[in-house]
Amino acid sequence: MPLGRIYQNLVEKDLNFHLGQVTQVFLKPNDGNVRDSVSSQALHLQPLDSSLPTTGKQILARPLVRGVSDSVTKGDLVIFTLIYKKAFYIGPINSFNSPSDSSNPSFTKRRENLGQTNFDIVLPNGYGKGYPFVDTPKLIKEKSPNLDNLPDGVYNTSKHTDMLLEGRHGNGIRIGSRSTNPSIMISNGNIKSLEDPMVGSMIGILSNGSIEQNFYPNRLEDFRAFTLSTDVNNSQNITINPSYQIGIGNDNGLENLDTVYGYSEDLGTDEESISNHILITSDKITMDARSDTGDFTISSGRNINIGASQNFTLNNQGNTIINSGNIYLGVPAKAKTEPLVLGDELREILLTFAQILQDSRALVQGVPVPLTDQNSQPMFQRIQDLITELQPRTESENDDGSKTITNDGPKFMSHHHYIEINNREQNNEG
Repeated sequence: MPLGRIYQNLVEKDLNFHLGQVTQVFLKPNDGNVRDSVSSQALHLQPLDSSLPTTGKQILARPLVRGVSDSVTKGDLVIFTLIYKKAFYIGPINSFNSPSDSSNPSFTKRRENLGQTNFDIVLPNGYGKGYPFVDTPKLIKEKSPNLDNLPDGVYNTSKHTDMLLEGRHGNGIRIGSRSTNPSIMISNGNIKSLEDPMVGSMIGILSNGSIEQNFYPNRLEDFRAFTLSTDVNNSQNITINPSYQIGIGNDNGLENLDTVYGYSEDLGTDEESISNHILITSDKITMDARSDTGDFTISSGRNINIGASQNFTLNNQGNTIINSGNIYLGVPAKAKTEPLVLGDELREILLTFAQILQDSRALVQGVPVPLTDQNSQPMFQRIQDLITELQPRTESENDDGSKTITNDGPKFMSHHHYIEINNREQNNEG
């Protein structure tokens, strides 16, 4: 067959699309009281003659594109076609350019013209009476003077929209960009027309710019409300003591502002200033590595800052190992004025001191006599008891492999918590 004939046959077999209004949706197999074999995302629709609802037989339709299905409810407008005697739909139709309303604009008027004014079973727009309608604003895009890199004179003719996937009730995915710098925003529970780290839950994947430049380019008053929870007590709305703000323990703290969390730093648009950033905000965040062979790993090329406006708890049934060049308990400790004590080193010093006392004698007319206390009682036994108390902790192994404690050691030494010995060669480092 000539190539032209093949092409002619292909183009002449067009699909015809028709307008329909959804009358019922199905969420799972055997959903609803219907004879048809239904499946998830299938629906019943009523073909529309012009804009008039018809009374003809309902049609069972399935999504046209495999793996991609929009949110549909009774009353939505869709377009449908027939392929191999089966109906497939696309939609809903964006009749009102609203994430929550895709109804038939002429539904109420036409129903009234037909004398059908009883809306007990449906809302005036054709939606089911129990449908949880929420007037959710559609996501918009504001110009960011710092990131869009378009002067006002050419902005209106050179700007671009973002790819948006929007649910019905304030959830959406934005695949967008500022100038040539890409970004992805995943928001949930968003009641605003713009993603906001302080509203609902949000994941922002940024490639350039600060939080202010990406989310609050023209809303400085809203940006002031964004504060890390470590730096503000949200329950009482009072600022936390600056000594406990995030990042304050790194390097020189307030003396080195590069280590303090930057809320509004101007990163610019040159290649050297571009900084990838992931921001996650919500009222509650839980991360869990469930597998008994899985690990949870956090790594940073510079600093790791962990803070809480109230309490910080670390629970671990096994071992907790802090491997660090220096450990400071409190920022003032960085002055190195109060070092921690090594328990075993202290025990040996005290033991030596007690042994010296035990071996000490007083001279009475040139004759050495044992030391006595203020009551003239010999101190030998008391010193011996102290020496016994300062003996190290010892264990013996039994035949079955278990261990028996033969000496518990000094009471001031922990059996659960340990610190490393001094490395004198590194005393001048850090």
